[in-house]
Amino acid sequence: MNNTFEVVSKLIANKLEIDQQSITRQSKLIELGLDSLDIFDIIFQAEDQYGIKVPNPSEEIVTVDDVVKMLDELLAAGASA
Repeated sequence: MNNTFEVVSKLIANKLEIDQQSITRQSKLIELGLDSLDIFDIIFQAEDQYGIKVPNPSEEIVTVDDVVKMLDELLAAGASA
C-alpha cells in the first residue's frame, strides 16, 4: 500500500506546481496556496486513488496531516469492514 502522506503531498504538489519535498505533514493547506475548493479537489482525487468515499469531514481540515489522518482512518475502517 502507498504511504498516504506521499500520495497526498504528490497530489498537492501537482495541483500547485510546487516541489513535493517542500510539503510537510505540518504544512497548512491555506499557506501552501490551496483554497477550500482546491482542498476538496485534493480529497476527491484521493477518493479516486484509494477507491473510498470521504464523508463531509466533521473536523476542520487545516494541515496536510489532517487530510492524511482522515484518509488513513477511512482506509482502516474499510479494511476492517
